[in-house]
Amino acid sequence: MKRQDVVVEVIYAPLVGGSEMLAFNLCKEWQAGGIKTRICCLYERSGALTKVFEEAGIPYDLLDIGGHRLFGRWLRTARYFYRTRPRAIHVHHLGSLVNVLVPAYLAGCFNIVYTEHSAYTIARTRWMQRLLPVVSRLVTRFTCVSRNLADFFTTLGVPRELLLTIYNGVDIDRYKPGAPRAEFCPVVRIGAVGRLVAEKDYPTLLAALALLKARNVRFFAEIAGDGPLAADLKERAQALGLRGLVSFHGSCDNVPAFLRELDIYVLSSRHEGLPIAVLEAMATALPVVATRITAIPEIIDDGCTGILVPPGDAAAMADALAALAGDGSRRRALGEAARELVRTRYTISGTSRSYAAELGIRTKKKVV
Repeated sequence: MKRQDVVVEVIYAPLVGGSEMLAFNLCKEWQAGGIKTRICCLYERSGALTKVFEEAGIPYDLLDIGGHRLFGRWLRTARYFYRTRPRAIHVHHLGSLVNVLVPAYLAGCFNIVYTEHSAYTIARTRWMQRLLPVVSRLVTRFTCVSRNLADFFTTLGVPRELLLTIYNGVDIDRYKPGAPRAEFCPVVRIGAVGRLVAEKDYPTLLAALALLKARNVRFFAEIAGDGPLAADLKERAQALGLRGLVSFHGSCDNVPAFLRELDIYVLSSRHEGLPIAVLEAMATALPVVATRITAIPEIIDDGCTGILVPPGDAAAMADALAALAGDGSRRRALGEAARELVRTRYTISGTSRSYAAELGIRTKKKVV
């Protein structure tokens, strides 16, 4: 059968996350350039992103392979690729690649680019560590989202020449500053965006906010995102005396608007790949306080485009937040520098061109 002129982005599920948003944004960029795309969701029947896909006019397929044994998953996925016959497949995360590589080969689809976003699961899973050097030789290109990840994968036996770093990018026309922020804020608005899961370490953020309250810093904190720890975090906030000072928004339908209402963005994670949420905040010209972990120092120059603090250190985080809360001119300077950095190095248009080159696709019309 003849190859169809379509690129398939394979994600774990239609849930909000960095890899899912990258796949979605790549599809938008390529469709604007005349390239047909589809999103293949391996697990879950629905999720927060299904509505987003529909509104953007991006076709998506929910395979729902959960509950099947490996060969059953392979069979269902092979049938899918045999029907769609894509010219290129872009897979996010090793767990998804395990479900895609053999079925794609069986369906005669050999142009596969694999992107890894995080070492969090691989570093804790022995069979993944053993498998990674093997599959790195079976795909068209193995990419990762930071130099930090590339360095880690070489320690597992992946040859350096097989690895390519392509940084995440954001839409700087969508994520942009709103009205000029006042240098003096009677109540500073602090915010974060991300799933409420253990690796994001929101307890440290809440502890830092409690320290701000003890110092009489006037603030209001907003956390956008949902996850399994939602109830526990709300209880912790109450126990720390943060009633009326912290709001948990749940899933956010309009992240750009949410960010434009903030004065400071904070990331408290202990584990990350290259968080798109931080790049989105930087593109919005927000000063960012983030933990010094994994790839974060690759995008934040401490003291120039943001402030870095040790992971798990609530006192250091509180110090950084308090310093910014009381210095509007520094907030503005850090935010402007962050926006300029994203504009020149981390745009989705640049990221999409890099992936298009590896997938061997070319836009049919100029993307403005």
